[in-house]
Amino acid sequence: MANTKTGPREYKTLAINNTVIIDPTKYPSKPDGWVMEAADFSELSYFLGYKFDPRSMYTIFSTKNIGRGGHMESRSKMVTVISGMVYYCLVDMRPGEEQGKVCEFFLGEGEKSMGKSVLVPEGVIDYFVPVGGPAMTQGIGNRPYNKFDNNITLDMFDPELGLKKLPKEVVHHVPEGENLSILSLKQFMKISNE
Repeated sequence: MANTKTGPREYKTLAINNTVIIDPTKYPSKPDGWVMEAADFSELSYFLGYKFDPRSMYTIFSTKNIGRGGHMESRSKMVTVISGMVYYCLVDMRPGEEQGKVCEFFLGEGEKSMGKSVLVPEGVIDYFVPVGGPAMTQGIGNRPYNKFDNNITLDMFDPELGLKKLPKEVVHHVPEGENLSILSLKQFMKISNE
């Protein structure tokens, strides 16, 4: 993992190509608080070497041990933990020799945390679980949310993933009134290569 500064924020590259942890900049707001700038998209684009162009923003509140994500989304996104701490997992599903590569870490508030934000490129599945209590995340995507992206979900409990830090008490979030197709890593790789 390489750490780089291109401005006030620090960028930490992860083992999966084009995934980045971003530490936001906090400015004291005397006498009673602070202001946090999570991202400067010009700075981020300079670091990445391509333009990250935000188009949508969303917030998720989740209770402890509720797993969210595991879908193949048709967008890149930057996710910031606003409160709490989350276990985070990325799985590279882009065709090529890195397909199936996994990266696990913690984001948010706490000693285990690598930072507050992560950039997840299109083709990389992300999954997070609040640990130690509820958590709130805010995501900024380069395309609007597509509810059809949720139709197919990777089975995060598949032993093939080899997850070592996944909390044991996790329950996967299923949106009310929806049926998810939950696929093993091999099944997911097969359909993503078609």
